[in-house]
Amino acid sequence: MTALSTFATCLLASVGGDSSLVAFPQQPNYPNLVAPYNLDLLTTPVAIVFPEDTSQVAAAVKCAVDAGIKVQAKSGGHSYGNYGSPTDGLSINLENLQHFSVDTDTWITSFGPGNRLGRVTELQYNNGGRHTPHGSTFTVGLGGHATVGGAGAASRQLGLLVDYLEEVEVVLANSSVVRASKTQNTDLFFAIRGAGSSVGIVTDFAIRTEPAPPSTISYSYVWTETDSATRAQVFLSWQGLLASGSLPRNTGFDLVVTPSSIIVSGAYFGSQADFEALDFLSHFSTAPQTTQITPYTNFYKFAAAASARTIASGTAQPSHFYAKSLVFKQETLIPDEVAQAAFEYLDTTTNGTDLYAVTFNGLGGAVADVAPSETAFVHRDTLFFAFSFGRTASALTDTTIQFLNGLSDVLTSGHPDAYYGQYAGNVDPRESKEEAWAAYYGENLLRLKKVKAEVDPKDVFHNLQSVQPGY
Repeated sequence: MTALSTFATCLLASVGGDSSLVAFPQQPNYPNLVAPYNLDLLTTPVAIVFPEDTSQVAAAVKCAVDAGIKVQAKSGGHSYGNYGSPTDGLSINLENLQHFSVDTDTWITSFGPGNRLGRVTELQYNNGGRHTPHGSTFTVGLGGHATVGGAGAASRQLGLLVDYLEEVEVVLANSSVVRASKTQNTDLFFAIRGAGSSVGIVTDFAIRTEPAPPSTISYSYVWTETDSATRAQVFLSWQGLLASGSLPRNTGFDLVVTPSSIIVSGAYFGSQADFEALDFLSHFSTAPQTTQITPYTNFYKFAAAASARTIASGTAQPSHFYAKSLVFKQETLIPDEVAQAAFEYLDTTTNGTDLYAVTFNGLGGAVADVAPSETAFVHRDTLFFAFSFGRTASALTDTTIQFLNGLSDVLTSGHPDAYYGQYAGNVDPRESKEEAWAAYYGENLLRLKKVKAEVDPKDVFHNLQSVQPGY
């Protein structure tokens, strides 16, 4: 019996002999089961397993270790590098781990990693009128999102999803199952909250919740008939308001640039009268062409509408694409002349895309209340993220890659010697692992390497940019 056939036999046994829970490359439907998100970076795992409980996850990990095969888990499958489906590695697909429970004394909710954010939002709201800060796209899986950061509309008010993790159940590289929290396995708990895919597979999340707001105001201001100078001024007004410190924490505040528009949008968690008192448009020198204000008294309906808009934008489904992220702080605000240059660049540079978007997500507020050393997510002084995305109808060309890299160069040109971090939830697989480590983890990298050496010294949980063991 060959090593691979021994591994296949072991993997089948790990799921109780149920052949519907394992898949191998020779199967005709295998590419559909791999289900790549980034169609420009196709991968071929040596096998896929669909465990139904924690013990099966642990058994599958042991099969891989015994065969010398690397492992990655896949929850929703939105990795920009398809890291949940590693070539020549084992993909542990967690879609069957969708358990849920709620403790009505503490309002702590427990979820399996296979739950998507839409189901998390719905179950929390329908079981006590609760919610937790996280991203807006309902199709994203909890397992990945809750182990890289998890920013969303409520993050300025409440923080990140990783900040709401009370405890996790983790399968380690030696196939043991442990619990981690602020009082047990604390180094592992630190690493899980920002670099989870490097150190283990979370099979249960205990998540703290907050009362859902009784009133949420969704707002959108759209400028369409603008030249680059006007667009730059809209951006600078947005950045200035965010940086001023005068924006209430209960205000989500984003800006999106497309080839035909610039959009300031977000959510205000409070009454419509208090929202109107903010007088947003007084901060902008030109009036938008379109204004949309929608009040909600049902938080889930607000969240569902926000998700629908994201999905309709064309930036949240499998495609050929390239994407970049940057972290901006108070000390790296984009100067006026750089903003002008950036919008001129967007208007005049060949991009090779059939769709591009640059999204600036306003943060600050509660995100900064947590020390950088508390979680592996290090970018606590982030004022805003910048996410640039370019989609093509077929295989990417150098034109699109150079267009987005060039935009990043322009945006960072105002402070050429400054450190610009990146968000580990939006990986750039074309960067080296050393570049990625510095950008994603900054000053937390050394501690992460030590944790990795303690819990996964043989680098079982591995992808192209995962943390390596070290001291």
